[in-house]
Amino acid sequence: MNDFYDKLYSDCTLCPRQCRVDRTTGQLGVCGCGASAIVNLTMLHRGEEPILGGDKACGAVFFEGCQLRCVFCQNHDISRRPTSKGMSLNSDELASKYIELEAQGASCIDLVTPMHFAPTVAQSIRIAKNKGIKLPFVLNVGGYESVSTLQLFDGLIDIYLPDLKFYSSEVSSLLSSAPDYFEVATKAFAEMYRQVGPASLKDGLLTKGMIVRHLMLPGLAFDSKHICQYLTDTYGNNIYISLMNQYTPMPLLNNSLPAKLKESLSHKLNPRAYDILIDFLCDMGQTNAFVQEEGSDTSDLIPNFNK
Repeated sequence: MNDFYDKLYSDCTLCPRQCRVDRTTGQLGVCGCGASAIVNLTMLHRGEEPILGGDKACGAVFFEGCQLRCVFCQNHDISRRPTSKGMSLNSDELASKYIELEAQGASCIDLVTPMHFAPTVAQSIRIAKNKGIKLPFVLNVGGYESVSTLQLFDGLIDIYLPDLKFYSSEVSSLLSSAPDYFEVATKAFAEMYRQVGPASLKDGLLTKGMIVRHLMLPGLAFDSKHICQYLTDTYGNNIYISLMNQYTPMPLLNNSLPAKLKESLSHKLNPRAYDILIDFLCDMGQTNAFVQEEGSDTSDLIPNFNK
């Protein structure tokens, strides 16, 4: 790691939380992590969109910690704090993990929630490319990202895979303590799109571009419709939209939510509400979209981070 990257950790403004803590001395910000990149799990993962994996599996690298801290997080075992299982890896060691996944037959390198370790991860991608890795790199993020941090990945990332979780500032404030989520995310999306441009496929696999995911939440159909409208109006069919119905009720990490919202989140998504959202997206002329089958709302889709 060079001095420039070290400084990014010592007065940390890598994410929109702008904590300004010195992570090199062990101080912790919202992400809950110091300056060492912590990886919980690397695996061949078949749970991503078909244009990422095809007949193969993605080479997923799951990082611990997260700046967003959603109250309904399905990966809260690793997103809320570093675990005893996490591996502290430097850039060279991370690059070796990517190369191992390539050797195992992965279709791409899928970096899951890495942005609070962005300096280390960006350097690791450079190292892997210099060692001859040929796979596309996918940045799989929550959407609440700083443009300046995304710029560290300019020329390194082939595919951006962000979430667009919320439209309403009230909802994002309640569920992620981020009232500015939509404003921040849409600026981040513009930077992602500037870097990778319109979606490009070869042999049925995405080689360049963006897939924007939206997890529909129970009782929040109005929010989902605004998101679909925004993405279609802004990007048309130059990106892919992935509408997800796999919300799985988990023990909520905030018990002070309004009663109506708390009650909604205690149930699985109504299939009819999801079908209506699909029709809404199609009626706007969006053809580059993925949907999930009924029955995807199961914890079986969540990797076991405690093995």
